Amino acid sequence: MTVQSSISLIFVQSPQVGTQDNCALSGANSSSAALNLGIATMASDNESCVQFTSTGGSTGSYTLQDLVYYKVTEANTSSGSFSLTAGLPSTPVTGVTWKLNSTSLSSSAISITANGPYNASQYFTLTVTVASTVTTSNLSQAIDFTATAN
Repeated sequence: MTVQSSISLIFVQSPQVGTQDNCALSGANSSSAALNLGIATMASDNESCVQFTSTGGSTGSYTLQDLVYYKVTEANTSSGSFSLTAGLPSTPVTGVTWKLNSTSLSSSAISITANGPYNASQYFTLTVTVASTVTTSNLSQAIDFTATAN
């Protein structure tokens, strides 16, 4: 009999859910979660859990920010840590920038962590910046995450 090793990435609810920077996840404790950052304009956002800033008036942009918590677990592996990367599977709306930990996301994967500990709740900062030139619409963006045993 061969025992297979495995690692698993799940998104977990923030321990301070509902406070600023800690919005609730839909589908928490799974590998496929969603985050609703609310309805935003250059003036405000309707979700109190979102950190909102606006700059430059009608020619500037607004930014929404939230912390996203995750955990990577392992079974039957000799690996002591993992690396986590993220990238966009599709091009975002023109004028919208998606960042994780201050690094812009694109179709090329970026490193979130290079040496993460297993079974520990960790987080990254998700930042979405929307230029004033973006027309009214629903902004939705998938982000692909990959956890790899080191």
